[in-house]
Amino acid sequence: MLEKFIKEVPDFPKKGIIYKDIQPLLEDAGAFKHSIVGMKQLCNFVGVDYWVGIESRGFIFAAALADHSYDGFKMIRKAGKLPNQKNLVSFQYDLEYGSDTIEMKKGKGNVIIVDDVYATGGTMQAAKELCVQAGYTVLDTVCLLDIGLVKDHDTKVLINAS
Repeated sequence: MLEKFIKEVPDFPKKGIIYKDIQPLLEDAGAFKHSIVGMKQLCNFVGVDYWVGIESRGFIFAAALADHSYDGFKMIRKAGKLPNQKNLVSFQYDLEYGSDTIEMKKGKGNVIIVDDVYATGGTMQAAKELCVQAGYTVLDTVCLLDIGLVKDHDTKVLINAS
């Protein structure tokens, strides 16, 4: 049902890429609510303290899940986007073409990591390692959409686009 709200945009952001546009899902209040309820049902959310959103579209879903669950929300951001550098943990990881660094505030508690699209899994794995290094226990990981590049992973996904 939710698949109809995911639009494909060919050759974006560059030629040969088929971008999965989630904006139509976010614009439809019923579809968005259904996606939040569905993502929560996929997770082991007993004992969760925080829903952690990966920059940037993961923020949308993690914040909504936190609100829906009466839990806190934490952010994983790209390097240099969070204040108070002395209280941050950084993690560098490899991408298909280069590398990236993500950061989050140190703390403790049980977390579920949330993102919008699961592609190769590199960002989700880096987020898991970052959370552990920052002092958190990762209970689960969840994404709205799996585009099917990796067949065997433990991240829960609501929509399989493959």
